[in-house]
Amino acid sequence: MPKKIITTKAESNLGPKAISISNRKGGVGKTTLTSVIAEELANAGYSVVMLDLDSQTDLTDINLSQNEDSNLFDLLTGQKALEEVVTELFSKGDKKIIPGSARVDEIQTGVSNTLAEIVDKLKETYDFVLLDHPPSLTELSRAGYIISDQLLIIAEAQQLSLKNLISFLLEIKKLQLKTETTLELLGIVANKVDHRRKLTGKMLIEYKRTYPELFFDNYIGVDTAIPNAQFNQETMRELPWRPITLSQFERVIEEMIQRLQYVKY
Repeated sequence: MPKKIITTKAESNLGPKAISISNRKGGVGKTTLTSVIAEELANAGYSVVMLDLDSQTDLTDINLSQNEDSNLFDLLTGQKALEEVVTELFSKGDKKIIPGSARVDEIQTGVSNTLAEIVDKLKETYDFVLLDHPPSLTELSRAGYIISDQLLIIAEAQQLSLKNLISFLLEIKKLQLKTETTLELLGIVANKVDHRRKLTGKMLIEYKRTYPELFFDNYIGVDTAIPNAQFNQETMRELPWRPITLSQFERVIEEMIQRLQYVKY
């Protein structure tokens, strides 16, 4: 049996955390990481709820086999109560989701206070509230950053990804200065790392040089296990083999937990 890597809830003294998981560039794998992080935290004994803030609803689609009657749009517009919208997911631990909606971008006013109330209420029950953001800065996404405790950024080991990251961090800095948010930068995780590409090693070094404190020591590689699991709506632990990236996810999540205990930028 593989050695346990992730600090369990019983071993941790963390309080409830709302974490935004994002990047302004699409296709970096933030939704996949959100889902796997939630699963592994639940396996470690933490209670987790995910919020799908993206109108494309990818997080919802990879976690639910059918459309739910109640979703985030219904909750934000007052048509449904919180307990009607939180949906339980099949998991060994306590993992739930508030399904997304293609209509969330229609909400332009009052969303910040409403979302803040929702997240505050969720933090009374769950150890982790994970907010999966769209690449664009919508009103809902902006509200999500403001009410979060930390921001975890997912990036690829590519030159354009690093360039976009610089612009994204400037947007977040402006948001921090213009609002009363207590949002802190938890760090940057490299995803889809492919060492078969000559540029990959150089880009990892460049990320570390540019963001020495923010850039995670651990990263996620390229693995067919991820799309296979998503296609079958399974967790990576349910696959008939143990994917290499599962250990990588475990190390990333453990580094995240350790950073949550002391990192402040």
